[in-house]
Amino acid sequence: MALFFASHDITIRRLRPFGAAIQNYSATFTSYQADIQPIGISRTNDIGGRIGALYDMWVDGSVPIKEGDQVDDGSGKRYSVKAVSRFEGSGLLEHIQVILESKNG
Repeated sequence: MALFFASHDITIRRLRPFGAAIQNYSATFTSYQADIQPIGISRTNDIGGRIGALYDMWVDGSVPIKEGDQVDDGSGKRYSVKAVSRFEGSGLLEHIQVILESKNG
């Protein structure tokens, strides 16, 4: 059961070895539902980011996402995963909160 309102279908990309010495981001996990919202100005200043570049994302607790991954939101916008917080157990609805930084505006 989701604790958020899904507004995007995301694709998760992970850095993987490609050939001998080259690494490439490849689509590892596809089509997860997520809610992506801009982070408020006060919180942006606390994190030390630039205004308009940081976003909160909420996904189901079973989504295999980790720091360093990249997320495509289906509209051509790509984000870099900066932090992952998992909320699970003891009667909580399992979900994951992710801090994203916009890669392309």
